[in-house]
Amino acid sequence: MRILVPVDEDKGLDSPVSEEFGEAPYFAIVEAGGVKILSNSQVFTGRGHRWEEILRLEPNVVITKEIGKPAYYALRSRGVKILLAEGSTLREVLERAKKGELKEFPPEMAHEPRHRH
Repeated sequence: MRILVPVDEDKGLDSPVSEEFGEAPYFAIVEAGGVKILSNSQVFTGRGHRWEEILRLEPNVVITKEIGKPAYYALRSRGVKILLAEGSTLREVLERAKKGELKEFPPEMAHEPRHRH
C-alpha cells in the first residue's frame, strides 16, 4: 500500500501534516520500505493538472486535512481512498490510520480550486 500525505517540513515521521493539499511544501510517500519526502516542485512539474501529477505517484490512500473538488473526484474515480487527517504529525496520522481511526474525507468538505491550473 502506498500512502500520500501533504506535510509542511521534511522531518520524516515527525513532519507536521499540512493544512494544504496542492499547495503543501512537501509530500510524504509511505510504503512498507519507509518514508520518502518529495518537495512540491518535485511533484508538480507543470505537466498537467495537479491531480494528474499526484496520480503519477500512484497512491492507494491520501490522508489530508483539505482537498479541492477536482482532485477529490479525480482521485476517488481512480480508486484512491481519501482519509481526513486527524493529528499534527505524519507519525500520528499514520498510527491513527493503522488503527482504523481515520474517517473517509467527506465530499462536502472538498472545496473549489484556489489556484491556477
